[in-house]
Amino acid sequence: MARSRTVRFERSTGAVDSKATRYLCAGVYLDRDFRKMVIRRVYNDSKHMVAPSYGFDLVPVVVHAWRAWRLETLKWMLVLAVLLGGIAWAPAATAAGAALFGLCWSAAVAVRSALVALPLKAKERADRFLRRVRWNSESNDLAAHLRSLKLAWTGSGALVVAVPVISGIAGIPLSQLLQQTAIMGVLTVLVACGCGAAHRGALHQTAKSQLPSPDSHRYRAIDEQQHHTFVIYRRAPKEEPEPENFRDILALDDSHKPFVGAGRLTHRWNPPLNIHLLQIGEGSMADREFDPLPFKAHELVAYLKYEMQRLDGQDDATSLPDFEKADRIYVAEPDVGPERGWLQGAPATGEINEIIDRPFDRFHHFLEIRTSVSGELVTTVFLRTTVKGRALSLDFAACALTRTPDEYHVLDGYGETGVIAILRAAVRALTELPTDIMQSWRLIHVPATLLGALRARRARVLYPKRGVKIGAKLSVREEKRMSWETAQLDRTLISDHVKLVEDRLLKAATEFLREKKVDISEFEERATNIINTGIMNFGESMNVNNSAVGTNAVRLDLPENFGSSSGGGHT
Repeated sequence: MARSRTVRFERSTGAVDSKATRYLCAGVYLDRDFRKMVIRRVYNDSKHMVAPSYGFDLVPVVVHAWRAWRLETLKWMLVLAVLLGGIAWAPAATAAGAALFGLCWSAAVAVRSALVALPLKAKERADRFLRRVRWNSESNDLAAHLRSLKLAWTGSGALVVAVPVISGIAGIPLSQLLQQTAIMGVLTVLVACGCGAAHRGALHQTAKSQLPSPDSHRYRAIDEQQHHTFVIYRRAPKEEPEPENFRDILALDDSHKPFVGAGRLTHRWNPPLNIHLLQIGEGSMADREFDPLPFKAHELVAYLKYEMQRLDGQDDATSLPDFEKADRIYVAEPDVGPERGWLQGAPATGEINEIIDRPFDRFHHFLEIRTSVSGELVTTVFLRTTVKGRALSLDFAACALTRTPDEYHVLDGYGETGVIAILRAAVRALTELPTDIMQSWRLIHVPATLLGALRARRARVLYPKRGVKIGAKLSVREEKRMSWETAQLDRTLISDHVKLVEDRLLKAATEFLREKKVDISEFEERATNIINTGIMNFGESMNVNNSAVGTNAVRLDLPENFGSSSGGGHT
């Protein structure tokens, strides 16, 4: 069996170095929860397959997640070391330093509260003088800021007195105490500012440096699985949603779709398009049936690949942006079996053709066609071609990934890169020092994280274990995408791409059937109906919400975006 190390898409643009990849790399520095998810549920979880990557490369994201984790862990360790070392070396100086730091913090709170409270107080007096009506919210805000200002000034006064009191209790001259406190303060400032600058510098590397490549056994396994031909999907649970819970019913098809990692299911032919394979001419169906059949399913798939390849051009009007095509073979978790050699490397072309020609096998082949805008907006079309019951069946589905969160695009802003940005980050880290001290308890998770990374070096998906299923549990890209409802203009572009691919696939299939002398009159009629129908397939052209029609009808309180979910078909 001819095998290769990984399965790459048939494209001409090289490795996946997209904006989405770099934005997600930046996200692991900006979002601790995202970083924890990447490390624990992707890298350390070697007993489940990695979800396919669409429009981005997962390996650099994982590499940067570990870099960000190491920087944060080092920061907590250094802060804790300075704090504990100060307590052991000079407890009085440590207490005085804490008092002075608290004094600075209280003064900052007092200034911020005063800047808000003074204008509100002036407005209150003006309203009282002019006898104007005041909103309760304004009075409540003023009272809250006045309380904050009072507490801050009271705390500042107490902390000013605390330093001489500490000096007297410890029996240390005030000048000597202040010298020791200054030494500890300098160390604290160096640690906080240095870690903040290092963190910001690492964040800047995600925008301009070369993306890291897989250089370890686990990284190579992740890279292989994200591009693998075979995808193991999770079937829907046995428990069906309650009939009255329409939101769960609407979400069920999308959350348990087999196309893991591809995003929201936006378009599907339901039921699939079927056409009887009959010869051209008159007569009964029995007289016009082919015997043997004029072609096999893999021949049509090969023809569609050839025709769709013409869309992979030079980013001009003859092509689609970042066009890709590949074979995807889906298998449900319960059908994996103990023999898993097919998970290692890529299947040969002959093996894929055999799977295509077996419509009732545990393996389900889909021709995958993808186009994306910088990896940020990814549209993926899936087409399953089968020949069974003397008929051709075409199962079409389309999924879409919306853009990554805006907060991950921070480096695109003006003045967010360069030396000045690093200096700002260093100063900001100093103001966040109390939070870092409070967060240092997270160091207790370090041993478990490192132990999980050590266990992940073994590819456990290849070794069957009773009761353990190996399907991908999550997709990083699906977890970090903007909601479908907020992608107004992007939805139009996605629909445009889907229709372009759908139209070309149907026309290519029509030409293939014509070459094979198959009667295509019925096929052309249905194909034309699919191409020209917008409401039936997309469900976005007409919305009827919160209505009741007919005898004993009951109005249902459904979400406003009820009509935007897919679920159409063809006639």
